Amino acid sequence: MTAAVAVAAGATGWFAGSRVRSPADAAAAHRPPAASLITVAVRERTLTATVNAQGTVAYGAPKPLTLTGSVATAGDAAAPIVTKAPVAGRTLREGDVLLEVSGRPVFVLAGTVPMYRTVSRGSAGDDVRQVRAALRRLLPGRGVARSGAVDTALLNALARWYDKRGYEITGPTAEQRAQLRQLEADPAAAAELAEFRKTYGDSVPSGEILFVPRLPVRLTEVKVRPGAPAAGEVGTVADPNLVINGTVSPDDADLIKTGMSAALEHAGGDTFAATISSLGGPVKAGVGETEADPGVPIRLKPKDQAKIAPLVGEAVKVTITVGGTGHKVLSVPVAAVYTASDGQARVTVQDQGGRVRDVPVEAGLSTGGFVQITPADKDAVRAGSLVVVGNQ
Repeated sequence: MTAAVAVAAGATGWFAGSRVRSPADAAAAHRPPAASLITVAVRERTLTATVNAQGTVAYGAPKPLTLTGSVATAGDAAAPIVTKAPVAGRTLREGDVLLEVSGRPVFVLAGTVPMYRTVSRGSAGDDVRQVRAALRRLLPGRGVARSGAVDTALLNALARWYDKRGYEITGPTAEQRAQLRQLEADPAAAAELAEFRKTYGDSVPSGEILFVPRLPVRLTEVKVRPGAPAAGEVGTVADPNLVINGTVSPDDADLIKTGMSAALEHAGGDTFAATISSLGGPVKAGVGETEADPGVPIRLKPKDQAKIAPLVGEAVKVTITVGGTGHKVLSVPVAAVYTASDGQARVTVQDQGGRVRDVPVEAGLSTGGFVQITPADKDAVRAGSLVVVGNQ
């Protein structure tokens, strides 16, 4: 019994002694492991450089649409009033009726000079030239000359256009027209005929044609209702083609050129293709957006107008492709490339045995955290080679 206790006591002492460590041994046990290298594999990939921005889908910058002149009314008629108002959201094309004033039409035609007077036989000037140009587009092959004062051919074309749209051109009464025919049949009445035509001939009042610098346009807002006085601003118009307005930093602007491709991404997940249509200069806020943030303005043209139309006024992410390798190249994380004291770019390659060597390379396009490398010795670095990016 005594021997057994002695053996047990001895075993216990041996076990306890084996677990006791000196302070030096304990410190050594808590030292961090030796540093090891962090490596990644070299990959072949096509690198693409992009610029990111935020944009807003909008129609072109709005412009006011203002009535000029007056329409033809009966002598006892009250002041001209709007009898048929414009419709917001409509696209106006050349020859369309914008609205009716006291039952008379107001046509929109392309032109930069306002309609400032009644156009009648013998009238000449820029306004007449614009009327001729418009009728040549609207009624091709009808013998309307390119230039010259208002003559019978032009008045007949105007009358034909009015009739085509369901209206009558302003002109003489039936009794006056009969008198006109008598004068036209009398060779001796040339002077009287000229005066009669001047007084009673067909004409277009100044308020029945509204020249717009560019057509078609989208009528984005209407500011009059039936019964309102026919004067002043009646609405606003904008380019009917949708655009995306945004801004980029000056540094990013240096990388962008018109015609570059871009991708648009809506928060809902839809994506759209677009191209840069303008860069820099004053790009005003379009219909359905606020003023752009400070920066260099950019404007993009979506390739599919109908597809993006439901997003007017909404924001989209813009990703502009500004460059790329165009094919697969050797690439490594940016952290793998360093510049030695001699100015040469290098990467550190680790072989299968853990040995490392520095390899001179030429750094190329850098984007998305990766950089293209071209080793001085093409056999020194290949796809799958391990390069050092740090240690742990």
